[in-house]
Amino acid sequence: MEFRKARLAALLAAAVIAGCSTTTPTRTTVYEQPSAPKVGIAPAALTAARTQLATMTTEARIGATLQWAETYLDQQRAADAAQLLADLNPQAMDNAQRFAWILLSGRAQLGDQRPDQALALLQRYEDEILQYPAEQQARLDLLRADALAMKGDLISSLQQRVAAHPLLEEDDQDYNHGMIWQLLMKLSNTELANAVEGSSGDLRGWLTLAQLYRDPIADLDAQVNRLNRWSAQWRTHPATADVPDILDALEKAANERPSKVAILLPTTGPLKNAGKALQEGIMTAYYQHKQNGNPPVLRFYDSGGDNILALYQQAIQDGADFVLGPLAKEKAATIANQGTLPVTTLALNYIDQDTLPENFFQFGLAPEDEARQIALQGAREGASQAGILYPQGEWGERVAQAFAEEWQSLGGTVTVTRTYQEGPTLGDTVKELLLVAQSQSRGQAVSRFTSLDMDIQPRRRQDMGFLFLLASPDQGRQVKPALNFHYAKDLPVYSTALIHSGESNPRRDQDLNGVRFVDMPWMLSKEDSELRRMADTQWPEGHGRYERLFAMGIDAYRLQGRLYLLNTLPSSELPGVTGRLSMEQQRIVRELNWGVFINGEARALPKVSEPAKNGRPREITAQ
Repeated sequence: MEFRKARLAALLAAAVIAGCSTTTPTRTTVYEQPSAPKVGIAPAALTAARTQLATMTTEARIGATLQWAETYLDQQRAADAAQLLADLNPQAMDNAQRFAWILLSGRAQLGDQRPDQALALLQRYEDEILQYPAEQQARLDLLRADALAMKGDLISSLQQRVAAHPLLEEDDQDYNHGMIWQLLMKLSNTELANAVEGSSGDLRGWLTLAQLYRDPIADLDAQVNRLNRWSAQWRTHPATADVPDILDALEKAANERPSKVAILLPTTGPLKNAGKALQEGIMTAYYQHKQNGNPPVLRFYDSGGDNILALYQQAIQDGADFVLGPLAKEKAATIANQGTLPVTTLALNYIDQDTLPENFFQFGLAPEDEARQIALQGAREGASQAGILYPQGEWGERVAQAFAEEWQSLGGTVTVTRTYQEGPTLGDTVKELLLVAQSQSRGQAVSRFTSLDMDIQPRRRQDMGFLFLLASPDQGRQVKPALNFHYAKDLPVYSTALIHSGESNPRRDQDLNGVRFVDMPWMLSKEDSELRRMADTQWPEGHGRYERLFAMGIDAYRLQGRLYLLNTLPSSELPGVTGRLSMEQQRIVRELNWGVFINGEARALPKVSEPAKNGRPREITAQ
């Protein structure tokens, strides 16, 4: 299965199987026999269920199958539900039974990550579906919307959801509302702009509202004004109920935004190159803001010296009402240890400290966050077992531990963990990781004691749903071929952004083909934008290995104006160039994009929709 489908299925399947997209959890079952009592509890084993069903009359068998299939779907057993439903003849059913059969069959197919079959099913019964009551048609429209989203066709999915919205019951509308927002927030600015051009009615209202939220150059005042104009234009739109809350939050954020920002970055010392890349990113975002709004006054201070507290106090005395920095972890910790701070401070690193001043926040590019996101993705895809391979050393151990802890907290099992060193021993490490030697020994033993024509080809271990690989590009170019050689070419390999150099090198990166990884949008998407053009014009050679820090500088600047929103609205987000940014316990958390190596090139995987929590959208702040 293509990874884009698997990823989308991972995010949608749980909701679809449980019926969240086509029916709310508070509903009664999809089908209940109108004139017969409910049959017994569905047997735990599929074989037992089929045996019992075979002894029933046709009418009883239909009723029991529909009820038991729904039970299996509630238990996340999509394949078993699909088998039960496939045993029925839909032509022997009445209209109510056939509606339930279509709905449950579609849910089972989506739960089993088969959106094409679900769409084909709906197409096959299209003429009959058009004769159903409007509410039933709408529920099947949502099923079609889920299938389209699972295939990556987000615009068509949106069209289905918007068209079905007025026909849904109130609870279903709440859920659908949230899913519309999730789809909208996954679209790129270019996709949104293209979709707006050919749209009309409520769909156009949704798309223009999403454009307003995601405008990368709007300042807070402009965003408030545009929201007011949108509300006046779309008075009866389904989204109008959300706008007052967002307007109130934006107006408060505008009142709280800083006017003088002190930026503590090293221009001397061992971190000066990192500080330079951050400063250039900050200034790029500043000049973009200046063209389209009223930016704060910026003043830079060299934090490369020893006395960070004296520098911090100097910035306060100079009138700063917001401090951005410092970069060094130990200097950030020194400031945090001072207790309540005179102004809001956003450190450009994460510190290991549970108790922080209430106005001290942290933002950085932590590989541990990337490891946790990979663990979450593996769990969403249904994997239960994973292996870990990481380079020897404290850094590798720390990131691997972050993955392992997150994976185990999600119910996953780490079946094997190995460290490696570059060089001639790496192949042996991979062979040991995969237990290939044991397979070879078993094959040799069989061949000595039997003359039968048996397949004794060595095999890798089968207790890994995927491998979490921590590797640089050079390390990955050694590890992936070794995995392929030792019979693990089909083993999914997920890695952090470390494996992606950001530079095109198809000849060398052929060895990374198939490796999937997380990385920031700035590194994966070369979408044309004003910001990208400004950066390319000013620094046509880029920033090499500091490119991610340059992007971090862009988001750091934007955060100084949006920190109030992220901190006061738990559901708010900022679509940044380093990821989808949100706040957790005074810490900016990034949700990254996914990429994959194909033919030696790193390619971005399509963004996908995630079921809304509690039927409500996450609030998205402008970039």
